[in-house]
Amino acid sequence: MRRTLILLFSFLISGCDWATHPVDAKFSTYLNRIANVQDAEPLPLNTNTNILLPTKRDLNFDIPLVTIGLLDSYELRKCELFNLIAEKNSVLGKVQDQFRNFDYQVQLIYGIDRCLLNEALSPALKAQLTQLASTKRNQLPMHFSNLVYTSDAMRSQLTAYEWINADNASISSTLLQAINQIDAAWHTTSEVTFTNTLNSVVPYQEVLEKEPAIGELSYSMLNASIKLNTITQQLKTYDERIICGQSRDTTKFKYLRNVFQQLFIEDIQAYLAKLDSVYLRIEPMIGFTQSAHPNFRYPIQAYHAQFRQSISAHVDYWKSLFARCGALPSR
Repeated sequence: MRRTLILLFSFLISGCDWATHPVDAKFSTYLNRIANVQDAEPLPLNTNTNILLPTKRDLNFDIPLVTIGLLDSYELRKCELFNLIAEKNSVLGKVQDQFRNFDYQVQLIYGIDRCLLNEALSPALKAQLTQLASTKRNQLPMHFSNLVYTSDAMRSQLTAYEWINADNASISSTLLQAINQIDAAWHTTSEVTFTNTLNSVVPYQEVLEKEPAIGELSYSMLNASIKLNTITQQLKTYDERIICGQSRDTTKFKYLRNVFQQLFIEDIQAYLAKLDSVYLRIEPMIGFTQSAHPNFRYPIQAYHAQFRQSISAHVDYWKSLFARCGALPSR
């Protein structure tokens, strides 16, 4: 009975450890090993910061509806635009999600331009269509912004509550294609012409919702930066405890150099390099996260800059320590 109680108590007090994410464990182990060599208390590591978006209400554009008269809309049969508008005005069309709505807006602008070339349309309808096309072009960036920041799929893509997997810090080709298509849709908002390829965004909705790589990358870079800054502060705070020089006991320095090699160089740095590689791979495709909304900029670029700076500061400390002790990083 006593043995059972002891085992149960041990399980309870270690319960938090088995649930720790492997990446959190890497940074915690690294910090604790450094503090142990320093004979110092480890600084507390902050709890992780989740990547969240402002509410849909705060980011949503309420876009006025633009209608076309029923009699005029029948005349649109002459240029095959009637069916598109009729479908939008159906019961299902009126409740389209943001992806299908964006496709419709692009198709409508393209279709109006095509209609305007039809000589069978009345001058009055052409004038009405010209005004409608202008209005729709002006509204298109707002429709795109609503897609990015109020659709469930994109909000899932841009939010995150956990690290990118350390064993497979990569991004799938299907998701890369989806992100690239969303960025292409953003560029479409500046000009819809006959030379544009009308690629639908709807087929990419599912992968964007199920593989939140942009959000997880943001989460990983941000929290890695915060933790690495704490560890750098630990090293600087107790730097004087690491003794170097001739006829001095350099045991602590040797131990610390081993910690650096085994835990940072061979493990944590490898993970950080994977994060940087993923960012550089998607960076050319995420311009829309900086421009889609006039009052909100998704902070992934800022997180990457902070990420790079924290790595640089951490490595600079080690360089200064090795220079002070007249040694190389390798064992």
